[in-house]
Amino acid sequence: MKIGKVPPDILQKSVYPFLGTKRNEVLVHSGLGEDCSIIDFGSQVAVISCDPITGADNHSGWLSVFVSCNDIAACGAKPIGILTTVLLPQGSTQGELTAIMKGIHEAAKSIKIEVLGGHSEVTAAVTKPVICTTAMGVAKKDAFVTSSGAKPGDDVIVTKAIGLEGTAILATDFENFLIDKIPESQIKTAQKFIHKISVISDGLVAAKAGVSAMHDITEGGLLGACCEIAQASGVGIKIYKESIPILPETISICEAFKINPLGLISSGSMLICTPDGNRVLSSLKSMDIPATIIGTITQKDKYIVSNGSKIPIVLPERDELYCAIEYVSKN
Repeated sequence: MKIGKVPPDILQKSVYPFLGTKRNEVLVHSGLGEDCSIIDFGSQVAVISCDPITGADNHSGWLSVFVSCNDIAACGAKPIGILTTVLLPQGSTQGELTAIMKGIHEAAKSIKIEVLGGHSEVTAAVTKPVICTTAMGVAKKDAFVTSSGAKPGDDVIVTKAIGLEGTAILATDFENFLIDKIPESQIKTAQKFIHKISVISDGLVAAKAGVSAMHDITEGGLLGACCEIAQASGVGIKIYKESIPILPETISICEAFKINPLGLISSGSMLICTPDGNRVLSSLKSMDIPATIIGTITQKDKYIVSNGSKIPIVLPERDELYCAIEYVSKN
């Protein structure tokens, strides 16, 4: 298998048949396109998600908090805490562990959640720090959102701009590679995108406004998120390429690495499906959250409309971030 997410066909054969005993308390079980499981606790539900950080070197502690807490917000739930596992390679220093934990601490403080516990160890099993975070949140039982509720006719909305996380990682970890390829001002601006990757407000505001489904745009970028929400909901999706918000820094950096921004990891942007796009846009705008209607949910087929042509949306084999890292290693 290639670096990146395990492909859906392998998950179906090698993972999903082996998930223990289904419990009646679990309202939303593990499945393709669903990033969270949801557990019944009477009038409320507990929402749980788990994600690793493997593609970033700098700011990995900070990123680890948001990649899992953003999934919680995509369910319309409020994150309350995380459990964090930190695996360090042999030879790591105390200072490196401290830097990771400071990043986790600052991110947790910024969204008012607690680090509830976890595990740390030094192991020969990894060659760089690996962080895995399990996030927990709460929502009212009659108000949680899933990835599987999108319906034909729904408007499809993207918040902020795509590629924020991937752009920040590449601008930070590969600044020396970029310095003679794009303006230094763009590199510095892109590095600051790391502070834009939370979609917690996006998810909570949109959920109150009325949505059918939401999905945090992470590995696989917009293309991956479209495929996952369509598969989970049993629908199609039509996206207008010219409507997709992409910042100039993301365009420049993707061109420098020769990668497709539509397939770049995009924490910081939420994919929202709703029967009333203008209402959701208005609610987001009232909280100073930029958002754009980029398409609609259809009965079947997944495609992007560009200059009048239909381009099929295919689940990326791997995130463009890994393609960029590979490109640097060869050049």
